[in-house]
Order: sequence, then C-alpha cells, then structure tokens
Amino acid sequence: SSGINAEYGHYFKQINLSMSLARALLRPIQRCIALRSYGTVSTLATEEQFDEVFQGSTPTLVDFYADWCGPCKQLSPILKKVVDDHAKEVNLLMVNVDDFGDIAHEFDVMSIPCVKMVQDGRVVGGFVGSKPEEKLVEFLNQNLGQ
Repeated sequence: SSGINAEYGHYFKQINLSMSLARALLRPIQRCIALRSYGTVSTLATEEQFDEVFQGSTPTLVDFYADWCGPCKQLSPILKKVVDDHAKEVNLLMVNVDDFGDIAHEFDVMSIPCVKMVQDGRVVGGFVGSKPEEKLVEFLNQNLGQ
C-alpha cells in the first residue's frame, strides 16, 4: 500500500517537514481520498476510519504491517484469501505502522506482522508473526465462535 511516507515523504524531506506535522496537514486531504478496497479488505486511509471500524459490531481483523517487512509480505495474501473465504463473517483492515504509528502504539504492537481481531470496541484475539492458511482459519474460527 502506498501511504503518506511512500507518496509524499520525499517532498516533506525536501522542505524539512516532520511526518507528524505532515499528517496533520494532509488529514483533510486524506478524508477526500477514496479508500482502496478489495471486497471486504481495505487499507486504512484515515484515523477516523479506524475509529469507525473499532467501534463497529462486525468482527474485523486488523493487520499491522509495513511495506519493508518480509513476513508481512508473506502473510498478507494468505490473510486476504482467508478473509475472502469468510466474507460474510469478517472484514480485514490493513494498517501500515509507518503511516499510523500512533494507532500501532495504542494497540501495543511491538513486532510485525501483528494481527488483532476487534469487535464491539474491544480486542478479542490476536497473534504476531506469519502463519500458514490452516492456522489462520483455525484462529478465525476460534474467535468467531465456530
């Protein structure tokens, strides 16, 4: 996914603008950017969007990742496939920790990839590291009560 760092970082470095100030300046613009979506899979575009997902009643897997992270690149397609297979039960939100470090810190993400299952305003499960498809299905079924 291309976040603030990937899309605008080189401009900010040229004018010596901190990323936190850059995010504050771009927040109104980001609200206007359409969310890239893959059915039930989406990439976080704004902090407000995260708040909506976190407070929603639909179970959502939140994948904390970074573009430079090898294990994240391994997990991502498997996670998307498993969520697509369970499309009527769960959503997936991809959160780039380089763009949304405050959210990652708020959820005690110390290592990536880190996946948290959220529902009704609370974390109901999670894991760290890449997993094979069978283990992801097992994790999902356990946390969906199946």
